[in-house]
Amino acid sequence: MNKKTKKKIQIAEAAADRYLENERFSYESLAEKLGMDVKEIMEHFPSRRTMLEFYYEAQFIRYQEISSKIEEYDQFSLAEKTSNLILTLFDLFSEKREFIAKSYNRIIVCKGSVTEFEKQILSQFDEFISADQNTSTIMGLLNSSVLHKVLLYHFHGFVKFWIKDTSENFQKSMELIDKWTALFESVAYSDVTDKAVSLAKFLAYNSPFKDCKLKPKRMGESNE
Repeated sequence: MNKKTKKKIQIAEAAADRYLENERFSYESLAEKLGMDVKEIMEHFPSRRTMLEFYYEAQFIRYQEISSKIEEYDQFSLAEKTSNLILTLFDLFSEKREFIAKSYNRIIVCKGSVTEFEKQILSQFDEFISADQNTSTIMGLLNSSVLHKVLLYHFHGFVKFWIKDTSENFQKSMELIDKWTALFESVAYSDVTDKAVSLAKFLAYNSPFKDCKLKPKRMGESNE
């Protein structure tokens, strides 16, 4: 991680703390907290919102650093990589859980456009899927925008579940993620859809029914 990124993370994390004290905190108060000049902060962030959004991006950067140090990470299954992504982010979020609870919906979910943090998450999912040789062919043919909407919908749901989770060590959240990632992997690895597409293509050109019109028969109806 370079010095500029470290500095931005330092500012963003301090901004998260100030946000809890005052949602409309001033650059001056943040500069005082950090022992920096206002001008230096503004060189990195033109607004309070960009600081808060970067806080989330910073947690993804930290996740990447953590996962890069895991031995044989490349050998992980799709479920293992996905579970590691979500649970590592939750661990990082827990450092400022109150801030996450207060800001996630406003800063990330309801922004009105896809945030950089969401783009990071989706890019990571895409990488997991494309790098895994066990995923079915149909996964690569799915409309990416539809798949992305589904993935973000579930990811945001997991964060909201985690925020409200009062179980010891967030055990219920861990169970939810384990079950979801197992299902996600099963769907991604399944060849049932591939076989259905293959059959459909064959029947499109070789259907035994294309020259006759089949109608369901009623009981007692003759074959004549």
